[in-house]
Amino acid sequence: VYVVDDGSANRDVVAPVHQIYANDPRFSIILLPNNVGKRKAQIAAIRSSSGDLVLNVDSDTILAADVVSKLVLKMRDPEIGAAMGQLIASNR
Repeated sequence: VYVVDDGSANRDVVAPVHQIYANDPRFSIILLPNNVGKRKAQIAAIRSSSGDLVLNVDSDTILAADVVSKLVLKMRDPEIGAAMGQLIASNR
């Protein structure tokens, strides 16, 4: 899991959260020095990754328990280049 801090103004406040995951090998914290925007922050994580698949989520994303497994199954088909789950907006 790559967590990107896109130059947050409150980095001192979230630093303890970063430290919780800093020693967990399943997590990589990427601290960008400046706010470069969502797309460039995503690119920073993708460039750091070494996996075959990328699942992009935002800090407010809630995933169904089986969504990752379902997406991986779809991506096993060599004819498939991208897959996404059903998006349900919760701010309405």
